[in-house]
Amino acid sequence: MIAEFLEEFRNRALEYSSNHELQTPRIVAHFHEWQAGVGLIALRTRHVEIATVFTTHATLLGRYLCAGNTDFYNNLDKFAVDEEAGKRQIYHRYCIERAATHLSHVFTTVSEITGYEAEHLLKRKPDIITPNGLNVKKFSAIHEFQNLHAVAKEKINEFVRGHFYGHMDFDLDKTLYFFIAGRYEFGNKGADIFIESLARLNAMLKHEKPDTTVVAFLIFPTKVNNFNVDSLRGHAVIKQLRDTINNVQNSIGKRMFDSCVKGHIPSPDELLTKDDLVKIKRCMFAMQRDSMPPVTTHNIVDDWNDPVLSAIRRCNLFNSVHDRVKMVFHPEFLTSTNPLFGIDYEEFVRGCHLGVFPSYYEPWGYTPAECTVMGIPSITTNLSGFGCFMNEHICDPKSYGIYIVDRRYIGLENSVQQLSGFMMEFSRLNRRQRIIQRNRTERLSDLLDWRTLGIYYRQARVKALQAVYPDYVDEGSLYSSRSTLNFSRPFSEPPSPTSSRHTTPAPSVHGSDDEDSVDDEKELKELGIK
Repeated sequence: MIAEFLEEFRNRALEYSSNHELQTPRIVAHFHEWQAGVGLIALRTRHVEIATVFTTHATLLGRYLCAGNTDFYNNLDKFAVDEEAGKRQIYHRYCIERAATHLSHVFTTVSEITGYEAEHLLKRKPDIITPNGLNVKKFSAIHEFQNLHAVAKEKINEFVRGHFYGHMDFDLDKTLYFFIAGRYEFGNKGADIFIESLARLNAMLKHEKPDTTVVAFLIFPTKVNNFNVDSLRGHAVIKQLRDTINNVQNSIGKRMFDSCVKGHIPSPDELLTKDDLVKIKRCMFAMQRDSMPPVTTHNIVDDWNDPVLSAIRRCNLFNSVHDRVKMVFHPEFLTSTNPLFGIDYEEFVRGCHLGVFPSYYEPWGYTPAECTVMGIPSITTNLSGFGCFMNEHICDPKSYGIYIVDRRYIGLENSVQQLSGFMMEFSRLNRRQRIIQRNRTERLSDLLDWRTLGIYYRQARVKALQAVYPDYVDEGSLYSSRSTLNFSRPFSEPPSPTSSRHTTPAPSVHGSDDEDSVDDEKELKELGIK
């Protein structure tokens, strides 16, 4: 269908240009993934004079091989690709992908790591790397995205109050929100080493920072029966308590006003009546629970064999009172109609402190990229396209809030240790340091904007046109230098509590160490943020 359309389109374009004495049209068609590759194959076999570009975002065979717990990257040159595709009953699809790869005039992949994979599995090295971009919305003031973080974080706080009712033994002002999200590919997405690292982080926090709590959210869609009754009950109890407190608060305000109008300052006993105390005590009694808070918000089908729950059981992360790492497995994608969270995914990301994506197979990685443009630090790996791209263009990624775990050149145990170390390092940051890091992370959004990365797509299409039309000259193209995409190491360091002194010998009573407060111009200048 696509091939027929393009052939007809070219014929009509030739006819139109001939009738109006215009230059012969030069057409380029860009195909993404093996499903669209059928159109490219048909176009080339019909010998239609159209330049073609084929982009693979992930090789079909590579995804299947990684899902099978193989030592993928160390054995790429050893796989018998036809045999492996046949074993997995994807040989016909693999052949389509490989044919499209070889028949296209220009072949591209979204990252260097996927290009290395395609070179061995599809037997062609990519001509150009075309990284994935995002439509970045820039704020007019530096503090705007910090304010959005504060608003979204308060909504997550509301969920945490309901989910952990009766066991709110931790201070929300000293609580950090980490999350992982994506397709439910337990090994490929790195959920296995994330949970193992959380267990180690739990032990480190107990020893070093017992007053700090980490709530780890795992957002993976899987089959569920319904919401967890205990989780729903918790939110209902918290809502009842909030409504009761609001009513009592209004009553106290009215009594205080009436008493002051009469020239009398009321005593505490006059303001808070016995009926009010009874109502509050009823709500607090309803908040008591004998069981620990659930680790999941839903009833999962075949939960005993669920890989995430199995890993949580193995690591003994059951949200006990003594645990400094609390687990919340949400087996559905977030939407604003969700009765538990009531926020969509974008708002949830803005409210978190750190995104953790220790993927083993991730051709690009939109999730850490989305965190970056929202100013949220993230952990990625050198096996993800995003991690490789950031490592190439940023002198010191960690100082910009991009932590890159090595999953390629060191063993699994060392990777787990490195990941838990990164999370502990982030947990040690104070509020001011996290604000500085979020500001730096948000500055990287220009690097991921389509207005920056679109140049690679233009280069690929121009190269394809020149392959079909040797006399073609791209008159409007002035390719940007790759050096313009590089970020040097920041001039300023995130200050430590000792080096970040107050301007007066003692802290001012008017000062604020609130994480969500807006930085003034003097502070922005101090941090080297323009």
